[in-house]
Amino acid sequence: MKKQKALIAGGSGYLGRYVAQEFKNRGYHVRVLVRNPEKIKTTGEHGEPIIHDLVDEVITGDATKPETLLGICDDIDIVFSSLGLTKPDFKHTSFDIDYRGNKRILDLAIKAKVKKFIYISVFNAEKMLDISNIQAHEQFAGELRKSGMEYTIIRPTGYFSDMLQFLNLAKMGIMPILGDGDKRSNPIHAADLAMVAADAAEGDERDIDAGGPDIFTYREVGELAASVTGTKPMLLSIPLWIGEGLLTVSRLINRDIADIFSFALAVSKLDSVAPQLGTHHLADFFKENL
Repeated sequence: MKKQKALIAGGSGYLGRYVAQEFKNRGYHVRVLVRNPEKIKTTGEHGEPIIHDLVDEVITGDATKPETLLGICDDIDIVFSSLGLTKPDFKHTSFDIDYRGNKRILDLAIKAKVKKFIYISVFNAEKMLDISNIQAHEQFAGELRKSGMEYTIIRPTGYFSDMLQFLNLAKMGIMPILGDGDKRSNPIHAADLAMVAADAAEGDERDIDAGGPDIFTYREVGELAASVTGTKPMLLSIPLWIGEGLLTVSRLINRDIADIFSFALAVSKLDSVAPQLGTHHLADFFKENL
């Protein structure tokens, strides 16, 4: 039986590395698309695995530069993409990468007759469509639905790596909490989400919501971070109206920074609890990243 081939777009990122590893462990021929191949030769900043010598092919390409993407989907059966703007960028917007970048890959996948496209979006996206980053995710999700290709859209509540901000704040001795900090979420480890993605490649579900095994309020995440670091940070409750003011200021600086503030405000007002999946626990992740 011919070995299935998978393309992992965003292969150097927190999630992409684990997905590449999981597909390889399941017997796939794995091709990764990265902007900087040197990054995957070392462990990631949150303990992500080295995958340079694990995967079968490393393609250097930039989703904002179409000429660097030619042929990336040739002979590929499954495309997985967690490609997206993760940090403020004064050159590109969320639509440049999360929408247009992924759309370029989708167009190439259609041309190459790829069997299935798996995409990572955001849990509760329909409740946050005023945020441009979320708009970009969902606009691409719409393109994927109407493409005629088999697809799965996975919507995680949040990554363990996102929670490290609480650990860093605890070390600094201060713990700002937006609003009451009583909204609940169950973030998921990338290794567990990678298993969800690989299962999706072999299944027929089109939409999957995914969270981790443990549910916390944001205040409880702060308390967990304090417990793990052995600190007693000063709790700073920030009323939502102050957060709204900071958002207004951030919009004058950079749209990506404004997106970060907008997302933080949105999740401080919403419960974000998805089906509980996986075996990794946030307390253990905090201890590993002290």
